[in-house]
Amino acid sequence: MAAAMLLLSACKENLPKRMEAFVDKVDRHADSYSQDDWAKANAQFEKMVNEFKENQSSYNAEEKKQFNAACGKYMAIAAKWGVNTALDGINNVFEGIGTFLKELGTEAAPAD
Repeated sequence: MAAAMLLLSACKENLPKRMEAFVDKVDRHADSYSQDDWAKANAQFEKMVNEFKENQSSYNAEEKKQFNAACGKYMAIAAKWGVNTALDGINNVFEGIGTFLKELGTEAAPAD
């Protein structure tokens, strides 16, 4: 039982890093993704966003910032490749990016 709790805790702690790794993988392979690949990627993205939202109080400000940056990068990649379903799904999950950022406790920083 203790090992299962430790594993669950480790997964929660690593979620921002897992999201970054996932987004980097999508970015590397996006040019060869089929509609099915995008559907799978969108499902994985949504799953991680939901996991984060369920546990957001357990993350510090830096982890929230890291997760948010990875989400933004994913949305940009999806938009670049014209993945409308990804953007629709993201809007449903976030109920608007402004609300999501506010919930995370991070505001979009102006570009330098």
